[in-house]
Amino acid sequence: MNKIPIAIIEDNFDLLDDLVLNLSHRGIVPSGFANGAAFDAAMREGGNWSVLVLDLGLPGEDGLSIARRLRESDPVLGIIMLTARGDVSDRIAGLSDGADMYLVKPVDMGELAAAVKAVARRVPVAGTADTWLLDAVNMKLSSPSGRAIELTYPETQLINRLAQSPDHFGERDALIEAMGKNPNAYDPRALEVALSRLRQKLGEESPLKAVRARGYIFAAKLSLKSPH
Repeated sequence: MNKIPIAIIEDNFDLLDDLVLNLSHRGIVPSGFANGAAFDAAMREGGNWSVLVLDLGLPGEDGLSIARRLRESDPVLGIIMLTARGDVSDRIAGLSDGADMYLVKPVDMGELAAAVKAVARRVPVAGTADTWLLDAVNMKLSSPSGRAIELTYPETQLINRLAQSPDHFGERDALIEAMGKNPNAYDPRALEVALSRLRQKLGEESPLKAVRARGYIFAAKLSLKSPH
């Protein structure tokens, strides 16, 4: 079985060391960070994790804000909140802001490892997920299962824009422009219809997701086929 790559954001360095040490002996590969800024920097340098274990009381950006932000940009990321805040209202806030699980400190390491593995079962292991391949010249999209999907020109332009955008995310106006339309004169409901049809075309495998009130994300690996 592949070991599960996870990130831990925890500003208590002694606890962070304990978490990294204990989880590393339980089929998990943990990377530790003291705050959200350090985690973001690692992500920009190519860091890739399946599950995030997240403290709430962090310096700078707090855990709830980090969870909301990451959930919007990466809908498939597993998020486990690990915090001393055990009130029901805190649990509700954490789950509402994107956590898959909410554990209260002090936590048993076996329980935490089991939680990580349970959450990881629903997300692809980082670095091993298969890739979708866009052939923009021939207007075809190949799925990880090998299925070739014929695209229209606007659909090709939409996916091409997502493929070249950070995190494969596109704002609504940017996607409308990618289709050659003027966002100020284009009915946004038409974009929703177009993307709904595209999701149906991609089928059950479709990683195309709506990010509420912002745009759309292609929540899987997506590459462009070289024209040469």
